[in-house]
Amino acid sequence: MPRFFFGRFFYSRDQLSPLRTRPSRFISFLLASALLLAALLPLPYVIFEPGDPENVLGSMITVPEEFASKDKGNFKAGGKLFLTTVYVTTPKSKVFGFEILKAWLDGDETVLPRDSVYPENQPASEIKKQESQEMTSSQENAIFNALSYLGYEVPSRAKIVDVLKQSDAHDLVKEDDLIIEIDGREVDRVEQIVDVVRQKNPGDSVSLLIERAGKRISIPKVTLMENSLGAAIGIFLTTTFDFPIDVKIRIKDTGGPSAGLIFTLGVIEKMTEEDLVRGRKIAGTGTINANGEVGAIGGIESKMIGARRDGATIFLAPLDNCGEIRHIPKGLQVIPVKSLKEAISALRSKDPASLEGCQTSG
Repeated sequence: MPRFFFGRFFYSRDQLSPLRTRPSRFISFLLASALLLAALLPLPYVIFEPGDPENVLGSMITVPEEFASKDKGNFKAGGKLFLTTVYVTTPKSKVFGFEILKAWLDGDETVLPRDSVYPENQPASEIKKQESQEMTSSQENAIFNALSYLGYEVPSRAKIVDVLKQSDAHDLVKEDDLIIEIDGREVDRVEQIVDVVRQKNPGDSVSLLIERAGKRISIPKVTLMENSLGAAIGIFLTTTFDFPIDVKIRIKDTGGPSAGLIFTLGVIEKMTEEDLVRGRKIAGTGTINANGEVGAIGGIESKMIGARRDGATIFLAPLDNCGEIRHIPKGLQVIPVKSLKEAISALRSKDPASLEGCQTSG
């Protein structure tokens, strides 16, 4: 939370002059008016505030009947695994100066520049669509990681869900096309495609082999565009899976990919005899990709506050978020993880307090 410092200035008597006098009423009026105007003007910021954590070990995750008996046993001990959320102002919301000041003074809210959260000039409808796609992808990645961890074979394919108009691929590929190869390399997951593209520069090209309605189509050359991370094809992708058993995750009015880690742990907890939660109240956040890697998210401090309000004592956080944490709620241990394997190891620990936690940066 930003700090405001007020200083005192001391002058000896011989330093004083008639110019160092109290500002005139006119100047005072102008200053007061400027402050009032700043408070009433909309500013390019967004405000995060803690959401209400949800226990994924309730009805949010459903698994096949043969695994459901665990619900009636270990979970009755009071253990909970919280998915954490934040409320954030929408791209179209006007945020005024006095609201920003209130958020800073409140301490439980976070203020960030709008363009660090929402891409500039991207319509709100596109942002909402993208967040919905990210949530769907997050759930599918979670189920994939959980089933893979449990030893199931899960076939996968990389599917195009949208194409940017400015992309060189715009007239070459379509929504629902499957990417089979890139530069002659067989791929079946988004991460494999990203790995190839990230090794190139904007202006370079790639070749694609796609599948459309059962027919394979070769695209010899697609020129790469530039985005904030470097080179990009200019398409949105998701990995689709052919799950061998029926696992469902249901959540309303929540978008984005940040629940991936907790979804994964929730499915594993419901499908195994091992009790990872052990009667504790555990919360966390973090994206998860098809390689089981945990990625950074936004609004982590607000999520920690919400988790502690509901009694959580352990919070699993992406390692890449540790450096931005300025305050940790009292009584909450924040354990950094960079993979599903590390998260499970932390929950299995007989002495969690001995694990290295995130340190505050301010």
